[in-house]
Amino acid sequence: MPKKLRPQDITILLVRPRYPGNIGSTCRVLKNMGLTKLHLVRPSVLPTHPESLRLAVGAADLAKKAKVFGTLEEATQGLRYLIGTSRRTGKYRRDFVNLPELGTKLPIGQKVGILFGSEEKGLTNKELAVCHLVTTIPSNPDYPSLNLAQSVAVVAYQLRLLMQAGLPAIEGKTFELASVEEVEGMFQHLEKALSAIGFLEHKNAFHLMRTIRQLFGRTQMNDREVRIFRGICRQVLWATKKEPLSK
Repeated sequence: MPKKLRPQDITILLVRPRYPGNIGSTCRVLKNMGLTKLHLVRPSVLPTHPESLRLAVGAADLAKKAKVFGTLEEATQGLRYLIGTSRRTGKYRRDFVNLPELGTKLPIGQKVGILFGSEEKGLTNKELAVCHLVTTIPSNPDYPSLNLAQSVAVVAYQLRLLMQAGLPAIEGKTFELASVEEVEGMFQHLEKALSAIGFLEHKNAFHLMRTIRQLFGRTQMNDREVRIFRGICRQVLWATKKEPLSK
């Protein structure tokens, strides 16, 4: 039997939103779809801006309890799985999941964050790199760009369908995933180890690490698996005399 997606497990994150109207409209649509958690990263205005509250209509309570953070790292603490959103594709933006297929990728019973970028430029490559996967709305290719609040509405509606129908069971993924902070620490450690052996000593280091991140993101690691890979990194750094083994 499919397991239901719970609204309390979903956090919507707006990264650098510029316009109070989009913040308020996001609050309204989240309430429409039964979602209650909103994090803002470096917004241009506070969610309680008068224009935000005006467009929130009956969802002013969500605007008032939305949390504001200075960094993405702070905003994602406690989350276990991050999903980025983007419409832009390219050489290093290939591993996208179409929004209607998102339910086949979501881990069961985990705290999930869904990131939306600023109205002007969306999420940066570095912000997308910390996500386990990136989803895109299959809009008209001749006019693909959606307003920020509209994008949230479409994604929130898809999540609403999953909350009603349930998620397909993903075999073996019923354990708690490693936290975003734990996985990010592993990637930083891995990057240091790969640099120590000369693997990342060229101009494509960022893009190679992003590919590695995407590979590990598909595995949905638990904390024990993260510790094993960090142990490998420690051994590599010790062998190359870059770091004592006791660290």
